[in-house]
Amino acid sequence: MLKDTFTFQGPLGEIECVVEPNRSENNAVLVMAHGFRGSRDSGGRAAGVAQQAAAHAAVVRFNFTGTQIISRQVEELHAVLAEVRRRQPGCRLFLLGRSLGGAASIITAAQDGALAGLILWATPNDLRFTFRYVMTEDEYRRLDSGETLHFNDERGECDLTPDFLTDFDQYDLPALLQKAQPLPVLVLHCSADEVVLAEQGQRNAAAVGEAAELHIFEGGDHSFTEYSEQAGALLSDWLSKRLKCGAC
Repeated sequence: MLKDTFTFQGPLGEIECVVEPNRSENNAVLVMAHGFRGSRDSGGRAAGVAQQAAAHAAVVRFNFTGTQIISRQVEELHAVLAEVRRRQPGCRLFLLGRSLGGAASIITAAQDGALAGLILWATPNDLRFTFRYVMTEDEYRRLDSGETLHFNDERGECDLTPDFLTDFDQYDLPALLQKAQPLPVLVLHCSADEVVLAEQGQRNAAAVGEAAELHIFEGGDHSFTEYSEQAGALLSDWLSKRLKCGAC
């Protein structure tokens, strides 16, 4: 059973995974994927959610190795899932993606085909629309026309190359959600999300259909500042139900 932090060689470099040990007897693991320019800690909120979810499953958090290109993040996510399965054979494996990490999780889930469940936390349904919405008009135009953008702010330094956008074009997220069915999907969103509009969460749930459970928290923000603990409790309850009902 996964209990301790572990490190392995991923496709793009070394990946360190932090483990919140499972407090139950379930042979189950939840892997958490962070969002755009985020981290496995997410200001401490991810650790809190991991502690809540560990009532039913071991929880694995990791940092992508710095790449913002979603196809490369998908490669790394597949590698983490494979390493978890190697270390805990036969486990029921769940995947939680936050924001852009949720989009990477949708792609990964559709390609993997053997997950027990998927949690989409403030996850976009249309990637180009999302970044056109959050970037300035000038930034988006420059990136879309082939220019590399350099950011240096409180999150550190980051270069966005034009393939950050063009890589999105190969992925139809609603179609991939449909391909992943009958995978159970929990969709969590805040109604006042200022980055990924709540309508995108609703469209994710609609693409999934009957296997989706949608919860939109009144107000709130993209980071779930007010609702992280409440969303974590809801997530933990959803995991418990999924694990009790076997293959349902």
